[in-house]
Amino acid sequence: MADLFVDTDLLRRAQRDLDRIEPLLRAPTEGMADLAGSATEVVRLREALREFGDEWDYGIGKLANFTGGLAEALQTIRDTFDEAERQLSGAFEQ
Repeated sequence: MADLFVDTDLLRRAQRDLDRIEPLLRAPTEGMADLAGSATEVVRLREALREFGDEWDYGIGKLANFTGGLAEALQTIRDTFDEAERQLSGAFEQ
């Protein structure tokens, strides 16, 4: 039977990095569509900038959401393995 090893320190570092990435992704997109639209008086360019801003905001927002979800999943994995290790240790002590 193979041994199972989970590097919880690595999971912790990955989770920490993902938690830091989410706000970094969101910050530049806040108000991007409005800013882009007010950047020029040329109607066609303003519409193109606004559309780009909306799409960029949507795409980056999705990445930020996925990043946050992945960080939560890593926390759940860590918690599950920590609990399994506690239970296994307790079983050997009995």
